This record gives sequence, structure tokens and C-alpha cells, in this order.
Amino acid sequence: MLWNDDTNLQADLRKKSSIKDEIIFSDYDVQSCMVMLLVITALLLSVVSVVAAQTPSII
Repeated sequence: MLWNDDTNLQADLRKKSSIKDEIIFSDYDVQSCMVMLLVITALLLSVVSVVAAQTPSII
């Protein structure tokens, strides 16, 4: 069995005071998040536009 003899604890001591700092310090890809947000928004708007469309009434 392999044993880990490394007892050093490593902590990220950088100050994270805003959501922008949190995104920068964590390794999130901002461009892919924006693309996913755009796709979800487009799908939501298309569903809302279909639901909000008036049904044609035959008189």
C-alpha cells in the first residue's frame, strides 16, 4: 500500500472579496460559461415567444 508522507497543508490565502475575484481565482472558463448562458437564454426566449403567441381564432 502506498502512503502519502506529505504533511504540508496548502491553502489559497488570496483575498476574494467579490464574485469577479472568485471567478478569476478559480479556474472557470468564462467564455464557455457565457456561451451556455446565451444558449439557455435563447431557449427560454423561444419557449416564452411560443407560449405568448396568440392562437388564431376561426370566426
